[in-house]
Amino acid sequence: MSKITSGIVLFSLLMALSLGVAFAESEVAAVENATENATINETANITINETVNATINETVNATESVAEAVPA
Repeated sequence: MSKITSGIVLFSLLMALSLGVAFAESEVAAVENATENATINETANITINETVNATINETVNATESVAEAVPA
């Protein structure tokens, strides 16, 4: 092979390797983002549900207390 042909082959191999690494990193990043989003969503849902449930319970308890305090 001539020097030019060897250079072109080497360049092509390096470009293919670079593209392979770039695509592999983007796939890993996509998986990490999906996992992170699922974790954040689950945590947010739990927090929101607990807050809503606590608020509802407090409201019901306060309403029942007022109802008991007022004579019929």
